[in-house]
Amino acid sequence: MHQLETVSGAIFKASARSLFVFPFSVNNQDEITDPISVLHDFFISSRLPGHLRLLKQWRNDAAFASEAHKNGDASSLLYHYELIIKLIEAAWLLKGKKFGQIKINSEDEIDIAKWHIKLERKNLEDYPGNLSIREIIRPASVIKKIFRIHKPEGYRKILNIWLHDALSNSFMEEGLTKTEVIIVYEQLVKLFEAMWLISQRIIARA
Repeated sequence: MHQLETVSGAIFKASARSLFVFPFSVNNQDEITDPISVLHDFFISSRLPGHLRLLKQWRNDAAFASEAHKNGDASSLLYHYELIIKLIEAAWLLKGKKFGQIKINSEDEIDIAKWHIKLERKNLEDYPGNLSIREIIRPASVIKKIFRIHKPEGYRKILNIWLHDALSNSFMEEGLTKTEVIIVYEQLVKLFEAMWLISQRIIARA
């Protein structure tokens, strides 16, 4: 058996068990009581473009049978998987909050909103490219939207399948269609960008 298949099989079984053992993959009480710290840790590990690049490659591995990572470092992909799971769980804990919101009515004050975005874009090294004006002004609104599609356990189950398919030479019987993979990918891109804005605005206001 291919070495990566053995590794991915073990990873998948362990991840699947964790779905039923504990609702959150974070067992650090500080991360549960202070989910903002998870955002900061996520972007300390890599900046926004780096996370988006890895996510896109992972999407390609899972949906389009890309060979780029299948002969690569399984531990690196597992690490990325765990970071994303933590970010999703932190987002769930932040659902309903208004972190990172700019006090501008994006509908009635569209010109002011555009001016603010233009100014902020100059001051931040990285800036979202997939959020609407309203989502940039109120990035926490993205959190509500992504959880209308799947709850945390749903995303975790899907990412478990992604992980297996990205590392294995064979696809799981309960694998996802390309459309399903792309839908989840698009939601995660928006989540990454919204969380990046929230984390940067919190830092700027500290």
